[in-house]
Amino acid sequence: MKVSLISLLILLSAYITGMSSSTSFAITFAVVGPCSSSPQHKGSFKTDLSESVGKISIDLFDFNEIPYVGTENGMNSILNTPTDLDSMEIISETKMRAYGWCYSVNGEIPNVLPSAFFFKKQSDHLVWFYAFSTYDSGVWLDYCVPSYTIKAPQFCH
Repeated sequence: MKVSLISLLILLSAYITGMSSSTSFAITFAVVGPCSSSPQHKGSFKTDLSESVGKISIDLFDFNEIPYVGTENGMNSILNTPTDLDSMEIISETKMRAYGWCYSVNGEIPNVLPSAFFFKKQSDHLVWFYAFSTYDSGVWLDYCVPSYTIKAPQFCH
């Protein structure tokens, strides 16, 4: 009986240690489109901490059948959003907005490509959101401003 109880305790200890391991977990994610702050997709995705946000993003888009064009380094299009000149908004002769996809982790926008950023813990939350940067008279004024804040007519009919 003592041997069985000791064996059970060892197995239970190994199981608990394995559960708290930082190599396997499920992050939560959301994909926010051009016109609403409400996510068009959200959920959780089982992965491990050794993979970059870029790799995990491609895996979760594929798994959830979310259309995208991009690589681990960044996304050109998610949810069939326009690219190239179709993703520009001319406001005046000197001012324009360039649209594209940005990501945040736990509400912070990392200053590196998604291929160079890694989650730190199980409770991390990834958000991909359509955003713009404003160019005026030779100067970039802002960066990764969520596009739903202005709802540009070319994206939000």
